[in-house]
Order: sequence, then C-alpha cells, then structure tokens
Amino acid sequence: MNNSFSPQLIKQVIIGTKSQSRKKIFKLMNIRFQYRSPNIDEKKVKNLNNDKFDALKIAKAKAEYLSMKYKNKIIVTFDTTILFKKKTIYKCTSKECCKQTLKSFNDKSHNLHTAMIFMINNNIIKSTLTRTKIIFKNTDVKYINNYVEKNFKEVSKAVGCYNIEGKGRIFFKDIYDSYFNIIGIDVINFLKTLKSI
Repeated sequence: MNNSFSPQLIKQVIIGTKSQSRKKIFKLMNIRFQYRSPNIDEKKVKNLNNDKFDALKIAKAKAEYLSMKYKNKIIVTFDTTILFKKKTIYKCTSKECCKQTLKSFNDKSHNLHTAMIFMINNNIIKSTLTRTKIIFKNTDVKYINNYVEKNFKEVSKAVGCYNIEGKGRIFFKDIYDSYFNIIGIDVINFLKTLKSI
C-alpha cells in the first residue's frame, strides 16, 4: 500500500501514538511512518465533559503538543474513550480498577469513540469521530479476575481493559460498526484523508 502515497508525503507524516495495536495496523498496511509519543496528561485536558467529544479534545491536545515540536510536519493523533452511564472511562492503573471496569460492562452495552486529528503547524487539517457500540456477554466473575491477573500489563494500556484482537474477544457478544475503531483507528477515514492531502 506504500505505493499509494509518495515517499515525500510519508516522510512528512508523524503518527502521535504509543499504541502497539495502532502500529500493528500500519504495519499490516505496509506504511512506514515516524512515531512519536504525545506525552500529555489526558485527565488534565481542559473542558472535558464526559461526552463523546472528550476523545476529540484529547486527540487535539496531543496533536498540539507534537505540532509545537515538529514544524511543517503533518501530525496525526488519536484518542479512544468509552462512554458508560454518562461517564468517560479512562485507562486503569491497578488490577482492581480493571476488574471493576470489566465487571461493570458485564451483560451491558457501552459506546466507544475514537477521534483522529490531522494537524500541521497547529492548524487542524481534518478531524473525525467514529463510534462503535459494544455489547458484552455475561461472563463469570472468576474468569474476569483471572483474565486481569494474567494479562494486566497488556490490558492496563487499553481503555476499558480489554483487547479485542487478543484474549479479550471472549467478552464480546456483538459489535455495531467498526472493528478497527475498537483497536484505535478509523482506517477508511485515515486513508481517505491522507490521500486528499
């Protein structure tokens, strides 16, 4: 797929992500980008309101951070948030938090939103927000506890404490709309936007 884009364009793009899942998607697409980590405290982003637009605000803050450091580069950043019971769910830093989060999703649905920002010199070129509705099975509490104990290092890096591309797929009953959105990138919108630049 590298042939779809000029080498000059690829060199100009910086992907602002620490997510190994997103990097794997780009690798599958055979596109070699530069990666940089947008080191911001997501919870300190201004004007978060526990709604779907939180993902856009956080992705924008990440893009602004990198855009200040890398002039004349096309910065692409992402953020994935989960809305559950009118509250934004963030990543967990403890096993107990992960366990409680997964138990709260048990036999219920929640909405996952992934935002994507294209920016150059602090000006937004394109922004998108994609929603996926996720329905969880009713999973035995002992399985949830065991899953977190064995996979904490991996799931603590994921919003919602699950990885659909890994062992976390056992929790899923149904998905409405984009599978790739759950992994953290709206692939179709990404490719369309990159081709239009």
